[in-house]
Amino acid sequence: MKFDLLKKKLVVAGALCAFAFCLCSCDGGPSVPVIPPNAYDFLEDMDDAEIDVESHSIVLPEGVDSFTVDNVAALGGSSCYLALDDDPVDPEIDWDSEVSTGTTLGVDEDGLNLVILDGDKRVVAVWHVSRAKKKSSSSTKKSSSSAKAASSSSESEESSSSKKEPASSAAESSSSQEESSSSEETVSSSEEPAESSSSVEEPSSSSVEQSSSSEESSSSVEESSSSETPASSANVAVKLSELSVAKGTVSVKDSFVYVELPYGTNLTRVELLPLDTVNDLRRPVEMEFADDEGNVATYSVVAGVQLPGSNFSARDDFWATTSDAMATKKTAAAITVSSSANLEFDGGTATITTREVEGSLVIIDGSWKMAGGFYFSGEYAGTTALDIYQQGYTSGTPSTGDSYIARDMTFGKPFTARPTAFTVKYSYIHKANTSTNYPQKSLVYVMLVGKNGKVVATGAFSDSESVEMNTRTVKLSYGKDPFGLLDGGYAVAEGLTLGKGDEDVTSIHVMFASSAYAHVVSGGTAGNSGKYRGGENSALVLDEFKLEYLGE
Repeated sequence: MKFDLLKKKLVVAGALCAFAFCLCSCDGGPSVPVIPPNAYDFLEDMDDAEIDVESHSIVLPEGVDSFTVDNVAALGGSSCYLALDDDPVDPEIDWDSEVSTGTTLGVDEDGLNLVILDGDKRVVAVWHVSRAKKKSSSSTKKSSSSAKAASSSSESEESSSSKKEPASSAAESSSSQEESSSSEETVSSSEEPAESSSSVEEPSSSSVEQSSSSEESSSSVEESSSSETPASSANVAVKLSELSVAKGTVSVKDSFVYVELPYGTNLTRVELLPLDTVNDLRRPVEMEFADDEGNVATYSVVAGVQLPGSNFSARDDFWATTSDAMATKKTAAAITVSSSANLEFDGGTATITTREVEGSLVIIDGSWKMAGGFYFSGEYAGTTALDIYQQGYTSGTPSTGDSYIARDMTFGKPFTARPTAFTVKYSYIHKANTSTNYPQKSLVYVMLVGKNGKVVATGAFSDSESVEMNTRTVKLSYGKDPFGLLDGGYAVAEGLTLGKGDEDVTSIHVMFASSAYAHVVSGGTAGNSGKYRGGENSALVLDEFKLEYLGE
């Protein structure tokens, strides 16, 4: 049975928490169980969202235009990606925009589509997330207008009544005026002006004067109510020393206000206190502030986010590695493939190393290949040394040909900021190989990527000789690729094209490699070491990594 037909026949049945999904494999094999969906668990602190399981739609509460994922598996699959179109059956998937637990997504007026995949990357469902439609305010205005009309009519009747019954004494007049004043306070939520208070002390000389005084009092109340409407503090020159942000820090340098926020923060809705506005800080915003002497000037407000695990004190799930697979031996067709871990953490540093992968028949060594060490933002699908030795192995004798392990790498993590450079503290141990086409060298790069695989900015460097521990800063080039990352034969995501540099950023690709070309694991039988694309025991030692946001 063709899978396309199967997807069309996929049926959602039962209550919200009792759905069972089964996807049959193309060859009629056993079905693959998929986690039953509970869409309410998908959203973080969003119980008011409207969810329709049958139509796979989620409508956010009114006034909400973003959400944070609490549990991506709650939608009934093992992974989730953004869709590039509106096809509900066979959508185009944005493979650079995986949605994971903790991801924060903004929702524009057109909404967004989420593609749910099973463990074999087959489509389980497509969910549509949209904003709530704003309710019409005409009824509210009409009610408010009616209330004002009623209030005006009531005041007019009371005024007319007071004209027919002249005040018997100043005390009674004062009492009547105070009651009228109280009524007006309720309608306008404003204090009685001083002029009205002075007129209370003098008894009305005629009904005409009372009417005139009443009209003037009403006018004063309306003016007072209008003038007391609070103005937005965004229009006030707040002092730089008063600025703060929840769950972040604010610092001032020259003409910049730098706001550093935790990874995963929604940069489209940043509240800079004590301002009462919410700002989109995916790009710098010009705002006026005052210094401690009261001098007002324009500052560029820049938001920055650092990546998890950037100090390399411990392994972080933000980063992927081939090390676990390297350290896990595997036997296939009587050939045992083995190597050793090539990522080690020690005292606040991480060391990634290029190592041999060996194939042996029983106890007889038969073939050797060379694999680089890689630590990168993303995911790695390989699980054993056999996946390193021969990517995509299915059956038969493991091949001595090239193994392109980058095919098991998913590059990039969600990211929306716009850094200007990156700084890394590192050292490098160089061990030469004999290949002329693929000489041994290290590789460090950062790419900012937008929708549809558009590369917004790039920055990279490599070393062909050993380097002592030092700190290096590399500028990010927007709309340019001076290092040649996209066509240099390096481990990068497929389908990327260079953009203009003004696109919105949706993901960040960071790579640390001990051997720039050894994502293609080459070698073979004895005498083929000249095919190695990396130098054995070449090592890249990482101490600290930081994204820079100020400057050009």
